[in-house]
Amino acid sequence: MFRSLFNRKKANSVSEVAGLTIGRSVTIDPIELKLLGVDTLLEPPQTGFMICAQGHCDLGEQSHLHRFYTDDDRYLLQIQGGDGYEDDRVDEIMLWYAYDVQYPSRDADWNDLRTRQRQSRFDLQAETSSVAFKRAWFSHSDMVEDPMTYWEDVRETRDSAAPSRIFQTAMLFGRGLSDGRDEMLLVNLEEPEDGERSASFLIGRVLPRHALIT
Repeated sequence: MFRSLFNRKKANSVSEVAGLTIGRSVTIDPIELKLLGVDTLLEPPQTGFMICAQGHCDLGEQSHLHRFYTDDDRYLLQIQGGDGYEDDRVDEIMLWYAYDVQYPSRDADWNDLRTRQRQSRFDLQAETSSVAFKRAWFSHSDMVEDPMTYWEDVRETRDSAAPSRIFQTAMLFGRGLSDGRDEMLLVNLEEPEDGERSASFLIGRVLPRHALIT
């Protein structure tokens, strides 16, 4: 699913962030995964990952998003922080699991998802019932709110000067679990410049930095 979608001195190549870049391996600390609540929708990975592609989004106001696509395309590692070149700041690390991916061919279905993205609550269809998530962005409001939009540049080699580009439309939702921690749902509409549009429903969990073993 994610496939459709270090040279620190070269701005047109990928950067290394928290020890991660294309071609590096990473493992999630097993102890961290054992802390998952029994009611989580996130399926914990069984093995380590190899980073096979890397995305970068400049969100403006000195905020950057770095995405690391793994050889198990059900999982995505995401770091929010500095630019990865002159600023090594790491504000947040997320592990995302692709709970569901859809490829709406009809504009009506696509527009319906865009409408649902803007609501204060999103009901995700699970195996036997729906699971309710409350909007995490714009959580102060019960009104409809526009999702975040941005371009992501994705490279599959460390020295690639010409990235693939994906227009992202995203809204973040969350819910509390029995372990006292939050589980996040990212409803992400992806429109590649040269590919098929898709809707990803990603279940995520914040990871402490020490949980990444590189």
